[in-house]
Amino acid sequence: MATALIIADAQDLKDIRARLIRIERALGNIARIANQDLELDKMAQADIDRLKASVAQNTSAVESAKTLIAGLAQQIRDAMDDPVELKALADQIDAATAGLAQAVVDGTPHA
Repeated sequence: MATALIIADAQDLKDIRARLIRIERALGNIARIANQDLELDKMAQADIDRLKASVAQNTSAVESAKTLIAGLAQQIRDAMDDPVELKALADQIDAATAGLAQAVVDGTPHA
């Protein structure tokens, strides 16, 4: 196997050095951009995780409200002939409605 001998003068070495410096800068820029992308990905994932938690919480609240309403509807059917019981159920509905309305207001971000 033959070995090639490369002869470079001072100008060639300066040109090579300048090119290497440009390459090094370009690689630094690429690394910085890649790191920024990673940070953006982490922030996006954190946002997605918060959204998932919020959806789960809202789903749970909706299911609870549906259960409450269904239970109250059945209690009303069962108390059709008892005005005192119907008034108590109406009061319970009023209290639940006020609590639900306040929860919606508390959970709604202000503009």
